[in-house]
Amino acid sequence: KLDFYQGLVLNSQCRRSYRFLLKQKICSLPHPRTLAKWIGKFQCTTGIQLSMLQLLKQKSLFFEKESDRNVSLIFDEMDIKRSYSYDSRNKIVLFPSKHVQVVILRGISCSYKQPIYWDFDKSMTKQRLFSIIKEVESCGLRVRGIVCDLGNHGLISELKLFKQYSFSNPVDSKRNVYFFPDAVHLIRLLRNHVLDKGVFLPKDSYNSHRRSNPNNDPSDYVLLSKDDFKQVLNKDASELKMVHKVTNFHLEVSGQSRQRTKYAVQLFSHSVAKCMEHLFKEKKVQAEALQTIDSWFDVMNSRRKFAKKKVACALGIHEGLQMECLRKMERLVNNWIFKDTNRELPFEKGLKMSLKSTFALYDELKLEGMDYLLTSKLNQDCVESLFFQIRFIGGSNPKPDSFDCLNRLRVLVTSKNPGLLDLIDEYDVDQIDEHQVNLTGGQKVDIIGEHQLDTIGEHQLDTIDEHQAVQTDELQMEHTDEQQVDHIVAHHVDQIEENQVEKIDIYQVDQDEIVSQTIFEDNDFEVDNCCIDTDEASHLSYSGEQGLSYVCGFIARKLNKKFPFLGSQEMTDSSSKWVAVLSYGGLYYPSAEFFQVCKKFDKEFLQFHGETLSNCYDPIGTFSKKLSCVFPSWDKEIIYLFSKTRFFIRLKHLNKELNVTATSNESRSKKQIANHL
Repeated sequence: KLDFYQGLVLNSQCRRSYRFLLKQKICSLPHPRTLAKWIGKFQCTTGIQLSMLQLLKQKSLFFEKESDRNVSLIFDEMDIKRSYSYDSRNKIVLFPSKHVQVVILRGISCSYKQPIYWDFDKSMTKQRLFSIIKEVESCGLRVRGIVCDLGNHGLISELKLFKQYSFSNPVDSKRNVYFFPDAVHLIRLLRNHVLDKGVFLPKDSYNSHRRSNPNNDPSDYVLLSKDDFKQVLNKDASELKMVHKVTNFHLEVSGQSRQRTKYAVQLFSHSVAKCMEHLFKEKKVQAEALQTIDSWFDVMNSRRKFAKKKVACALGIHEGLQMECLRKMERLVNNWIFKDTNRELPFEKGLKMSLKSTFALYDELKLEGMDYLLTSKLNQDCVESLFFQIRFIGGSNPKPDSFDCLNRLRVLVTSKNPGLLDLIDEYDVDQIDEHQVNLTGGQKVDIIGEHQLDTIGEHQLDTIDEHQAVQTDELQMEHTDEQQVDHIVAHHVDQIEENQVEKIDIYQVDQDEIVSQTIFEDNDFEVDNCCIDTDEASHLSYSGEQGLSYVCGFIARKLNKKFPFLGSQEMTDSSSKWVAVLSYGGLYYPSAEFFQVCKKFDKEFLQFHGETLSNCYDPIGTFSKKLSCVFPSWDKEIIYLFSKTRFFIRLKHLNKELNVTATSNESRSKKQIANHL
């Protein structure tokens, strides 16, 4: 197993290097397919990840100190691609989602962190948060704080966090859970408001009481704005600069560059503050404010016990100096007023909550015997790092859809925690059903269990030119092996979305198994021995019928050896004209009987799925079961292949419509912006 663990970690870091090591036989490593099969044992479903909590529970048995049980919950959202996809492992359709919500559990005094929850289009609510806290507390861990940005308006409103900076723990009401707005987001927001508006600073900024509004009476205030920084850069314009890291780009930053934290930190730095004070004696108040912001961020982002700067050490190493920096920042926030603003901005409230939560949590931890606090464990860096890794795995596809996102999370989680796979083997699946958490409003699916590995295909192109179509036709005419036929389906039937991991096989699901929580009995449907009038089934247009005849020809080609009556390569009077136009002699023409029954199959498909896709469990198997009841004279293998092929045609069609809609909305947005320029 040691070789497997090493291979799993190496493959997750760089697949190209792993293939090189494997090809050159530099060391003994398992094949990527072996790794994929082993990873497939971990079922990556949405909701609370009980298997990971079980792993943390086992880890907690070896904690040396009681303080090692203190954890924080850090959560954020990541935008993903909106598209339909099919999860064959769980046999469910994943509908288009805009974002994925991820919660990471992180130790406050120990260096462990673990994703414990993810779901799509699920904003964090009080009920969902309390459910997660209860599961974490049941593992012997103690939730001391939550970390998020200020975009979670619903949660902040439900918990009334703007009026208070903590709430009672749902498991133990005597303990508080403190709210920490992400300090990294806060310093970016502060930079944006200073550059965009400017902020009035009282000449005695660190008194406890705010004076008159500077918008009405500016005599006791000085303004800190973009112009102050420009004056510093203009005066420090030589080749050998006093502040060589800061440029005009820091002042004109826009778009995605505003999300780069380092530009805000470099602008509000100790060197800029001292340079401003040195070059402009009259800007002492502004320089002192910059120094206060710099010291505050150093204290709130400490990453090691000892650092070069005293304030950047862990909170508590230089307690007197660090606490004074935080109190000074608190007085500054209470006294400044942003230009043209008569109300307190949300990020100002976030700053105050962050400071109060830090004071309160540090005092509690100090009473419990902790010597210091690494405040960087109370920001969102670990979540942002996870999002980067999810995007990085995709290579040229940095914006995954919901299905790709789940697969990438599976790889990341198992590569960081190889022991999780051993835990799944030992864990009793029956116990999970008792504790199963369903926060999505859908059907329950086992969170842990051993499942068959999906067939993983290579990334396939989304468009086909005519030359490719001719090549595909020649392949169908000249080759008869299953691999070539699968290649034909991938191009002509268009059943697989770009980067989709599902690949069509013949009848890979046992038809005798239960395909749905709703069992279809023979009396649930009116059994029809193919006696429906043809006119009743003629719901297709001319082009639709020609397309269906091509699909029927594919099924006849696929099952030709076992069911030769489905069609042949010989053209008849009733054969499709479109297939005849396309064919170079190798395409199959469906028999008249098979084509007519496929039209009835298609009509049943439209009734079952509606305009999109059914959200029932195992929609392919469920629909096949229904067709088998309605058409008992037709073999289940034929029905299943039709159901699966038609399902992926619909999925591909829906994704194309989504792309067209997104492109149209983007073009419209650009035109509206252009009209206002």
